[in-house]
Amino acid sequence: MNKVLAEYISICSQFRKDGLSKPERKQRHAMLSEWTKNIHTDEIPTMLELCEFRDCYGELCYNNYFIKSIIIPVVAADFENNGIDGIKFLFSCFRGHDRLYNNANSPLSIFCDAIGYKYNPIQLADLVLDVEPENLDVLNFKYYSLKSYLEFSLHEIPSGILDGMNGVSVSAILDMLHIVDEFQYLSERLSLNDDSALIADCRKFYSAYENYLKNLDSFKNFADYLNKNGIEYEVYSNTYYYE
Repeated sequence: MNKVLAEYISICSQFRKDGLSKPERKQRHAMLSEWTKNIHTDEIPTMLELCEFRDCYGELCYNNYFIKSIIIPVVAADFENNGIDGIKFLFSCFRGHDRLYNNANSPLSIFCDAIGYKYNPIQLADLVLDVEPENLDVLNFKYYSLKSYLEFSLHEIPSGILDGMNGVSVSAILDMLHIVDEFQYLSERLSLNDDSALIADCRKFYSAYENYLKNLDSFKNFADYLNKNGIEYEVYSNTYYYE
């Protein structure tokens, strides 16, 4: 095994996975910090070695020291040479970690930050799918990412619709409906969940909100618009999930 990877495994094996005390966390931090300082460029693992490591020690891929000192340099070098194997590796790190698709500490998010968001995660996903349209790691990522976006867009019903963290504008509605179309395609292709209610609600409320925004003077608020037009809705809560 690559020397640097073996040293990393040796350090991690000295600590249990969860429930470390503060002194233990400090000790691990010090050991990993020293480990990163001693990594030489010619010791960085190859992409093949990194993939073999992921297959055997996938849980260890989520340590920030490892991501920034090993994963990012390997992936960046491949990407700079117009390769996509490194990008595919980033998506493969989500295997068994569905809840981490939108985590800012994932290898994918940290890589995007490292390149100054020249590409965002969805754009990187599309780069891979242009070459490998059947790549399941990437399809799953895109499915869950779009689903999270759509669910979040509705969670303030009946106060309004969100586009990310901001209220949606009339000009954004068409793009959001295209996202719904793309999500429906992925949902039907992957058959992971029954997303019909979410898809129907997005289309219903997006169109309603567009019409509301075009007629603001006629209604007190969006709830008033929905009520006067006989459009049924659930009073929003902090969650608006469809599972």
